[in-house]
Amino acid sequence: MHQDPSREEQLSLLQTITMEVAAAGDLSSALEIVLRRVCEKTGWILGQAWVPNQNGTHLDCGAVWFCGEADLKRFRAASEASHFLPGAGLPGRVWQSKQPAWIEDVTRDGNFPRNNAAAKVGLKAAVGIPILSGDEVLAVIEFFVQEARGEDKRLVKVISAIAAQLDLVMERKRAEEKLSNTNEILHSILTSMGDGVIVADRNRNFLVFNPAAERMFGRGAAPISASEWAREYGLYLPDRITPFPLDQSPLVRSIRGEEVNNVEIFVRHEKAPEGLWVRVNGRPLRDADGELAGGVIVCRDITDIKKEEFFLFDQSRVLEMIAANATLPEVLTSLVRLMEAQANGLRCSILLLGRDGKHVLHGAAPSLPDAYVKAVDGSPIGPRNGSCGTAMYLRKPVVVKDVLSDPLWADYRNLAEICGLRACWSTPILSPHGDVLGSFAMYREEMRGPDPEELRLTQIATHIAGIAIERQRAQETLREREARINLAAESADLAFWVIYPEQHTAWMSDKGRVIYGFDSDQPLNRDLICGRVHPDERAAVHAAFDHACSTLGIFESEHRLVLPYGRTRWVIVRGRCLQDEHGNLLELIGVTIDVSAQKQADLQLQIQREEMSHLNRVALMGEMTASVAHELNQPLTAIANNASAARRFLERGNINPDLLQELLQDMVADSQRAAEVIRGIRALVRKDTNVARSVLNLNAVIADTLRLVSSDIVLRESVVTTEMDRALPPVEAAPVQIQQVLLNLIMNALDAVEALPPAERRIIVTTRSLNGEAAEVTVRDFGAGLPKDRPQKVFDHFFSTKQTGMGMGLTIVRSIVETHGGKITAENAPDRGACFSFHLPAVRADSKSEAA
Repeated sequence: MHQDPSREEQLSLLQTITMEVAAAGDLSSALEIVLRRVCEKTGWILGQAWVPNQNGTHLDCGAVWFCGEADLKRFRAASEASHFLPGAGLPGRVWQSKQPAWIEDVTRDGNFPRNNAAAKVGLKAAVGIPILSGDEVLAVIEFFVQEARGEDKRLVKVISAIAAQLDLVMERKRAEEKLSNTNEILHSILTSMGDGVIVADRNRNFLVFNPAAERMFGRGAAPISASEWAREYGLYLPDRITPFPLDQSPLVRSIRGEEVNNVEIFVRHEKAPEGLWVRVNGRPLRDADGELAGGVIVCRDITDIKKEEFFLFDQSRVLEMIAANATLPEVLTSLVRLMEAQANGLRCSILLLGRDGKHVLHGAAPSLPDAYVKAVDGSPIGPRNGSCGTAMYLRKPVVVKDVLSDPLWADYRNLAEICGLRACWSTPILSPHGDVLGSFAMYREEMRGPDPEELRLTQIATHIAGIAIERQRAQETLREREARINLAAESADLAFWVIYPEQHTAWMSDKGRVIYGFDSDQPLNRDLICGRVHPDERAAVHAAFDHACSTLGIFESEHRLVLPYGRTRWVIVRGRCLQDEHGNLLELIGVTIDVSAQKQADLQLQIQREEMSHLNRVALMGEMTASVAHELNQPLTAIANNASAARRFLERGNINPDLLQELLQDMVADSQRAAEVIRGIRALVRKDTNVARSVLNLNAVIADTLRLVSSDIVLRESVVTTEMDRALPPVEAAPVQIQQVLLNLIMNALDAVEALPPAERRIIVTTRSLNGEAAEVTVRDFGAGLPKDRPQKVFDHFFSTKQTGMGMGLTIVRSIVETHGGKITAENAPDRGACFSFHLPAVRADSKSEAA
């Protein structure tokens, strides 16, 4: 039987167990060591360990150690089958109290459920010791002997000390395991994270250089001097030229104890020849005493962010160019270069749609060959006209992955091959209203379509190009409008004014005060302004103003002004009503145009037209001399013959009263006929500025005119037929002037058919009523017709199809017709010949009554 160990043996046991437990792999192994060593040194024959289950609800039997020759397997089996709640049995009692417990004889203990099994194997005394970690019970160990024993406090103290040492050793092992796990997690994080992490000690030696940092800087941790970092790792300032200074390095600053935030470094090395951008944050590292131990930096690749920043910045520069009114070629070229810089090997172009909407114009293509640019400039758009021409025609994007085989490029295939172009996709540039302004195209040297980034670039480019083109067109329109306004302002006397109805006041520009004859400081209102209107027209002007105010619309009036010194001025007034947000009349704004000079010019023009009309009638008389002589010769000859016959009858003395009466009547009729001819001629050539108008039947006027030219018709072997509308309404006109119009048209028709065979020299004169509102006359010939490009040019001044014509006849004809409120047109007949038509307004009912 073993004796309890001496103090020296207890210390040796404690040291041995501590060393062995420190080498144990886990708690179970450590418990087995404690059980074995205690049993061996103290003579106790059985040691068992009890461990809380995973949920902490009961204790399960764990490690065991048998010492001696006794058969204890039955008791072991009973222990393994037992699970102790807090306070139950020896293990549960120790677990609950967290204090050692001694049982002198377990077979007699009332709280020892295994007493039967213990009795069978002869176990008596027992001791239970808790193994604590702070306030937590990690395990309970129990030891048994086959004799009853009283409590040995020294032994309990030794075993408790061993249990406490086990707690310290296990705590350290748990810390080591935790640190190991933490290091593994940290290593996994550093390996998988996208940001680069670099750690260095205070001597600037690298401790950590994760894979992401290696990718960013082209290599891993190298045993080099810190002064070589910029050169070895390709570190530059944001200017991308100056090597990054060592004293400004984020890692060096962190080692110095600084906190570094958002420092941007440009990195370029052989693995990243185009360079990349890195944003760095750093913090110092300190030991347990708070002393600087090194530094750590976290590096993030922001190349895509910086590219987008630069891209947005360059976009803003292009927009600034547009706002600064840079020329369209400059803007479009900058835009194309910007897009080309976003991808390697990318070439772009912008074409404009011409004003005719059918042809393209060069916009910008700085990277395309001149031969290609010149060939495309001016080409038409259409359903098979390359990528750009087709995109503009179809108003939608067109993608051609192989220009050498696609039918859209049939006309440009050879040129594309010479220029090294293999793929092209084009998108129409549309205005906000959906109008096609041009196209933006991308070109590639390989066969493919656009990727998502190129589609994004295309969307941006077409948007900015649309802004630039729209602005240029708007400026061109504005310049044209300003030019027209300036021209109008320079050529006309304009007055601007505003009338405020609520305040009963008005404002007028200085030019307006001159036109209306107001002093520069004279207060104005509507009544004063309207008071300048001629009395005959004042009521109508007031009515126009009132109507505009009541409808919140626009108004326009042409009337005379009577100035204080008696002068009369003709003006045109145009205005518009402005309203507030509630729809109430706010003010009337308008402009007054002095048209006095125009009125005077119109008067002079009318006088000149009358002069021309008179000269034209005189010229016509020269052509009609032969016809007039023939007309007068016939009645005069008849008179002479009748007079000779009457004289012979008188000389013979054989007078027949009835025959003499008949001869005298014939002479009177012939003399009246000659008088009619002379009256017509005198009326035609009379110069009269105040030509009297009367109510006419155009059918009768046509008949009279045809009688005047009847001899000419016969001489020219022509036929003139008439188709008269008996319901033709009467018109109010000057008879001589309307006869002049008919003479011109009929004589021209005779000239037009003169070159035809006699059987084909036909002229048709037709009249018809236009719904009773106007009377229309048509003179149609079967000659060569009018100029096909513009038949109406025959009315232009000095235009003539005759070798000896002056080109004034039809001009005067149009003037006469328009003076009578009518209109004349000329067109080619469907089969052949020309057709001249003019219509005059029907006479009003009141005019008929006055004429009556």
